[in-house]
Amino acid sequence: MRINRFFTCAAPFALAVSFALTGRVALAQTGAETMDCGEEREVEAGLMTESTYNRMNEAFEMIGEENFDDALQELRSLREGRLSDFEKASVEQALGFIMAQRENYEAAIEHFSEAVRLNKLPNQTHFEMILQIAQLYNAIEDYDSALEQLDFWFCISNEEDKKVAEVWVLKASLHVQQDEYREGLEAIDQAIGIAEDPRESWYRLKLGMLLELEDYRPAVDVAKTLIEIDPDRKEYWSQLSGIYMELDENENAMATLHLAYRRGLLESGSEYTQLAGLLQQMDAPRLAAEVMEEGLERGYIEPTANNWEMTAGAWYQARELERSLTAYEQAGEKSDSGKIDFQRASIMTAEENWEGALEAATRALDKGDLTDSQEGNAHLLVGMAHFNMNNLDRAEEAFNRAANYGTLQSAAREWLNHIEDTRQRLASR
Repeated sequence: MRINRFFTCAAPFALAVSFALTGRVALAQTGAETMDCGEEREVEAGLMTESTYNRMNEAFEMIGEENFDDALQELRSLREGRLSDFEKASVEQALGFIMAQRENYEAAIEHFSEAVRLNKLPNQTHFEMILQIAQLYNAIEDYDSALEQLDFWFCISNEEDKKVAEVWVLKASLHVQQDEYREGLEAIDQAIGIAEDPRESWYRLKLGMLLELEDYRPAVDVAKTLIEIDPDRKEYWSQLSGIYMELDENENAMATLHLAYRRGLLESGSEYTQLAGLLQQMDAPRLAAEVMEEGLERGYIEPTANNWEMTAGAWYQARELERSLTAYEQAGEKSDSGKIDFQRASIMTAEENWEGALEAATRALDKGDLTDSQEGNAHLLVGMAHFNMNNLDRAEEAFNRAANYGTLQSAAREWLNHIEDTRQRLASR
């Protein structure tokens, strides 16, 4: 991390800066002892002796060459001499700068704070050091102190100085660390309003706060802005779809996720199945089936029994029976339960595919895990298949088994009577 040599108002330090902490810096609110909030600061111009000026200049030349060790030694030696408060403050400021460059942020805070306490540097430098102290506290993740310093800086700065978007972003970020999302939103809106070209990360920060507050309606607009900035970032499409779902606007959620799918952004099984589920809800089973099948073929969706069954159900709703049966067969092969094969047998019976119905119903009974009703109906389907394939003896066996299930007894008896009539008719020829 580098701080501008002349301590101009730079961008805030990143929230993610991390390093080993040896303890918290315990300092009173820097600057509060030198002036009150809203008070106009007046300070006389400071003077340096020629000797101090020359030694300070030498130290800054070393800093410019990144020879921090020698610069540090020179400044510490200078500090031991007889100096005016203005000179002391200037040395402390320079020491703070070196410590910040070396990422010794706690020491940097101490030096800058001492420079501010001496209260002799010009207004711009004085106020900017308070801001830098807030940034440094943020860097060491002491967010309470950082926000305290930053709020003091806001209250002593003039309106023109406050028109720095990055400072408002820092304020927003600090409020997020305190779970103060409303205050954070106010700050990030200030940043976005000030900046000519607001950064993508600022909108992400704003969206995160809105989602924390469950304020979904304005979150829609922010998510749309992020998509306009980076339409190939899948995260934004997923977030917008999720927001629409929170608003119970499933059609918009489906349309958003489907656009992401058409852009080739979806690449996980959960995304494919979520889209397929929304498409089915919106009475678009063919699209749902196509999405599921593509996800399975490309390896995004795990080829489980449930996923193949979902695909089969979508094809069935789309009246694509052959494709539905193929998917049901895949599902059945993945399942230890006979329930999927029973479903497949029922469809093939309706289509009068007797060989297929017999195979599926038999496999359903062999696997088991059927309800009593399913098991009885499976025997009934086996009987119907055998009957239509002219296997009357096998059909009779199946119908007799079906008759043992109370609710199916009447239907089974009718089929048994039909077999008897058929036999008599064949015998009379």
